[in-house]
Amino acid sequence: MRVVGVTNPVGGPVIDFHVEHGAHPDITMFDLGYVQLRPLSASLVDGEIVYTALVREVVPADHRPQDRFRLHVEPGDEALVPVQRMATYGLVLSERGLLGTVNSSMSHAAGVWTLPGGGIDPGESPSEALLREIHEETGQCIVIDRLLALQSEHWVGRSLSGRLEDFHALRLIYGGRCENPTEPVVHDIGGSTEVADWVPLRAWRQHHWTNSSRTLLAQYARKLWVWA
Repeated sequence: MRVVGVTNPVGGPVIDFHVEHGAHPDITMFDLGYVQLRPLSASLVDGEIVYTALVREVVPADHRPQDRFRLHVEPGDEALVPVQRMATYGLVLSERGLLGTVNSSMSHAAGVWTLPGGGIDPGESPSEALLREIHEETGQCIVIDRLLALQSEHWVGRSLSGRLEDFHALRLIYGGRCENPTEPVVHDIGGSTEVADWVPLRAWRQHHWTNSSRTLLAQYARKLWVWA
């Protein structure tokens, strides 16, 4: 993934860098002298995902973002397999509430609620991937409204196959709406999604969400009613 920063939505880039394995984009951006104000777009350009954000120069009052590395398993003498996974997820609203999914046993967080989405296939744009994933996991057709965030998490742990991985997750988060909501259906049987459902906006805090999903929902909770 490539990150481009602009100080004017119609101006040229002031920073342009590739996200190295394990590197948090916000930290790299800060070290280059800039702070992100808001995301502008994410697109597929010549086979590479390009994330563009509105930025400003660092000022003395700014603090360098904290690294988010977690060590779940001590590597020891075992070889680590580096994996960088790019995925896209949607905070999707309708008259029926918030669209959520429950992880299956094919996930490390089985039984936990999360926002719908998944990995971006080669040659696929982030928006195309989101539309495909939401249809596979929930059977819903949505309209993408806005790009909300780029999340980055880095950890060492074991995959479901038992392989020890140095894992770097890059997640593009979109806001969207479903204009004709139906009863959710999981089409991707045997995948990472066990159940999909509409969660009433007033009740979303009563569910057990993944840390990344809960953080996003808490961040945008005040705006949920406006968007709905």
